[in-house]
Amino acid sequence: MSCVGPRALALVLIVACGDSADGSGASSSSGGAGGAGEGATGAGASSSGGGPLQGGAAAGGAGEGGALPAYATFHLNYTQDKDWSKCAERDFVVFDLLDTPAADFTTCADMGAQMLCYFSSQYEEWRDDADSFGALGEMLDGWPGEYWVDPTDPQNFAVMTARLDVALEKGCAGIDLDNIDRDGHEDYVSAIFSAARDRGLLVSQKNGIEKIELFWDLVDLYQNEQCQEYDECQAYEGLGRPVHNIEYQPCSTYPYMYSHRKDVDAMDAWEEACAR
Repeated sequence: MSCVGPRALALVLIVACGDSADGSGASSSSGGAGGAGEGATGAGASSSGGGPLQGGAAAGGAGEGGALPAYATFHLNYTQDKDWSKCAERDFVVFDLLDTPAADFTTCADMGAQMLCYFSSQYEEWRDDADSFGALGEMLDGWPGEYWVDPTDPQNFAVMTARLDVALEKGCAGIDLDNIDRDGHEDYVSAIFSAARDRGLLVSQKNGIEKIELFWDLVDLYQNEQCQEYDECQAYEGLGRPVHNIEYQPCSTYPYMYSHRKDVDAMDAWEEACAR
């Protein structure tokens, strides 16, 4: 039986579940949200144009669907070749937490964007803190150098909380946590989300549409890769929270999410607008 607790705040809850990192494969992204939208405020969508949100990062409304509008604009860039104009045009900008200098976060935020800091919840061998991880599982399929962590090892959770502290130091408004959809990692991910919220950070749920309802009370906004390609975007309709959809092939515009095309091999400043 799975031990699932969306508000797992202590490592003892993670350990009590006894989930192992190699117990099951990554979960499928198929299926709808199954009523996860119940309880959302249904706040009116903001203008589809650019410009910073006003007061959107208020921690008091985090996870309640009321602190942020139902629609926001985004720009994502994991590399150090920046398009600074997007910092003045978009509500949220996503930079890599560990590779991006603190000054870049400050520069972009000063131009009006709220900064979301990207990092993986799993092991990546090239990161400066790679030696701090504990027990690992098997390699992520198709991603050499990346491994699933053992979610019951407190050392792995400690790496995540240390990264959250770095996010605060660099002035991040919230986190973009990757690889959160693996079955058996629910309490591990919930604990990271809770630790982020305790620090006043916004939480963006990336993919894992079958877990929207599970993480509902710990999440403020969403990011999705390829929901158009896999015909899954309906999972986000009616949630009443901002959704950032990234596609790697020509895409279409949806009224309830901000979509654009990226280069999956580069993930740099380049982007392409979706067809209307």
